[in-house]
Amino acid sequence: MVSVVGFGGLGKTTLANAMYQKLKGDFDCGAFVSVSFTPNIEKILKSLLHQLDKNWYHNINESNWGEAELITEIREYLPNKRYIIVIDDIWDKSAWKNIRCALIENECGSRVITTTRILDVAKEDGDVYEMKPLSIMDSKILFYQIIFGKEYESPHKQLIEVSEKILMKCGGVPLAIITISSLLAERHDSAHWSKVYQSMGTGLENNPDVNGMRRILYVSYYDLPAPLKICLLYLSLYPEDCIFRENI
Repeated sequence: MVSVVGFGGLGKTTLANAMYQKLKGDFDCGAFVSVSFTPNIEKILKSLLHQLDKNWYHNINESNWGEAELITEIREYLPNKRYIIVIDDIWDKSAWKNIRCALIENECGSRVITTTRILDVAKEDGDVYEMKPLSIMDSKILFYQIIFGKEYESPHKQLIEVSEKILMKCGGVPLAIITISSLLAERHDSAHWSKVYQSMGTGLENNPDVNGMRRILYVSYYDLPAPLKICLLYLSLYPEDCIFRENI
């Protein structure tokens, strides 16, 4: 078991998913489930069972099994399976302990990967991999590749100067860099970039927390056309992890 830990926007989920997609073919079964801030444990356990065996548990979401029954079913399914399971975005110990009860330790070479922002949760089981912000060099590569493409040439000196200031405010956080660079990709003039830089506030350079990340995202939001703003506001009415159908 290994826990990937770090503050929001570092790419914990991206890293865990990349590993899962790369390795799952070497295992008998696997699952990738998200816990989130307000977890529905029964829903999570049902998703876990369905992914482990979609044929056998194709109707699991329609069952009236409670948490204890679902945990028992998972424990009875896993003993002889070499499995890989990712438990993403764990926010508290109690939710993780409930899910952890279902994941039996066998001798088949199974693997469990968790992601969390909370170090105490990460330390509950197994090894801990603490993610760090990108280096200045890697930040520049990501920033310029999104704006100019992978085969980019060195941009104009004025753009380099303002981009370095922008990257300082992004603090090496991939989500912040991707958000801002996507915003700048359509206009390659220093005046526009400077305006975006001034709008970023204090950014994340010395404050790698949720509020710092929110300020970065605000810049991208305010640049959207009015219909898209309304669309996002409408979507925010739905609870976290809610699934809704497209109205065609």
